[in-house]
Amino acid sequence: MSGAGRIRQLPPEVAARIAAGEVIERPVSVVRELLDNAIDAGAKRIRVTIVEGGLRSMEVNDDGRGIPPDQVEVAFERHATSKIAGAGDLRRVATLGFRGEALGAIAAAAEVEIVTRAEGEPVGVAVLLADREAVRRSARAAPVGTTITVRELFAKVPARRSFLGSAASEGRQITTLVSHYALAYPGIAFRLEAGRRPFQTSGDGNLRHAVAAVYGAEQGEAMLDVAHEEGDIAISGLAGPPSLHRGNRTGIALFVNGRWVQSAALRFAVSDAYQSELPGGRYPVASVALHLPAEAVDVNVHPAKAEVRFRDQRGVARVLRHAIVKALEGAAPVGWSLGETEAAGEARGEAGRPSLRERLQPPESAQPALRGDLAPEGSPSEAGPRTQRETLPLLRVVGQVATTYVVAEGPDGMYLIDQHAAHERVVFDRLKGRTAEAAVQPLLEPVLVELDRTAAAVFEEHGVNLERLGLQLEPFGDAACLVRAAPAGFGDGNIAGGLRAMLEKLGDERRGADPFDRAAASVACHSSVRAGMALSLEEMRQLIEDLGATTSPRTCPHGRPTLVHVRQETLDRQFGR
Repeated sequence: MSGAGRIRQLPPEVAARIAAGEVIERPVSVVRELLDNAIDAGAKRIRVTIVEGGLRSMEVNDDGRGIPPDQVEVAFERHATSKIAGAGDLRRVATLGFRGEALGAIAAAAEVEIVTRAEGEPVGVAVLLADREAVRRSARAAPVGTTITVRELFAKVPARRSFLGSAASEGRQITTLVSHYALAYPGIAFRLEAGRRPFQTSGDGNLRHAVAAVYGAEQGEAMLDVAHEEGDIAISGLAGPPSLHRGNRTGIALFVNGRWVQSAALRFAVSDAYQSELPGGRYPVASVALHLPAEAVDVNVHPAKAEVRFRDQRGVARVLRHAIVKALEGAAPVGWSLGETEAAGEARGEAGRPSLRERLQPPESAQPALRGDLAPEGSPSEAGPRTQRETLPLLRVVGQVATTYVVAEGPDGMYLIDQHAAHERVVFDRLKGRTAEAAVQPLLEPVLVELDRTAAAVFEEHGVNLERLGLQLEPFGDAACLVRAAPAGFGDGNIAGGLRAMLEKLGDERRGADPFDRAAASVACHSSVRAGMALSLEEMRQLIEDLGATTSPRTCPHGRPTLVHVRQETLDRQFGR
């Protein structure tokens, strides 16, 4: 070997610091390991205190079982743990911590002080460690539980410390971590002191209350319950309605057997459940826990335990998607109150105050214009409420702007409806339901459409689904097809142009996982009224009525909004009223 010098074994203290860097990357890694230990110890109250984003100090206090006096120093030795005894235990890890590396790695990277009192002990013990060696030990009065303080992380490894972010950015990561643990364990009261405004949860076991503490009371109340079991997989938690969304995936919190994990496959499964219901580039909010047999998941695949490996990842993702879809489909409709007179309210009295569901429903006088309870025509009203999330209020058509937007007056201001996006949603729902309204027009003469190689490949891939949607196509040579029937309005009379444009769009569309839904969305797009098309008042009224009867009237199948609501107070403010 040249230029490397003699091969020698590293001193123990150097090796320990290198190994510590594999487990402890930054302050948030320390807090995560200490939270894991606190939860494994049965804590019901956990307090996290950080100074300067954890760069100066971090303290985690819990009321768990504590550590017996004769085991405190042993706990900081490498590969010392009470959670596994043999290699076989790694196949069924039931605790958050299991490697026995966390405390030793932390003590190798910073100065650590621990104060702990085990159950049954009359007094606690305090130990100060530097370079993993106990330099001071004393008895100390303390409640049952453990407090670990970590100071000056990586002070003796300046190269690693230089890669850390600012105090603010490191602190934000710790805040995110504690927030996710609060969602994963609503039965534990968490408190994070990281500035002037501490974050805390009640620990009452109600996930909705934990979500409210993390995201706000309004969002906590709006979330939908998730509860689904399939085989040996159980899924529970909360998912936001389509009206709640973010510009990134940080609002999707996933927990596998109590462990917060980063899984692209699972996050995609959650997002995919909302396909066609969110605007493009927007992502849902959800806090979902997956419970499956310990032997079905390998948690020992990432140094920071942030990732896991499933025995059947595709199957787990499929069940998760089913759970979210089930929650969305089972959600109660959200409407808008048209207001109640003060006299009527006084007549009810406080004892007879209507329920929230009743107050959100339009009055009976408005029902005919909304097709009763918005059930499909011909279905009895006693069949039960529809399983849609949102309904439209009673709208009065005023006119059309730029032959593109329908202007309507609602109970609380003005509504602008994108006529193409709205009609797309109507046609999409009809195609998926294959109702009688989804008319198919046989052509007097078949239309020959020549396709390029890319379009021909898309046609071959989606031919079965397109036929189910009313496009009767026959291959004709290597790169052409015959169109014998098409949905009403398809291509606005230009069958060949519409088919080519649809196949091009369908080839580019990869947002939804369900090929049939993707095909239906593309067909709907090319069978809908276009921007720039003049509509009569009756056509506009019919469009709004049909939109109100769809499952997701606020977005088109591609996730674009169908309408914009301008509130009355906004209009008044603009006019100085």
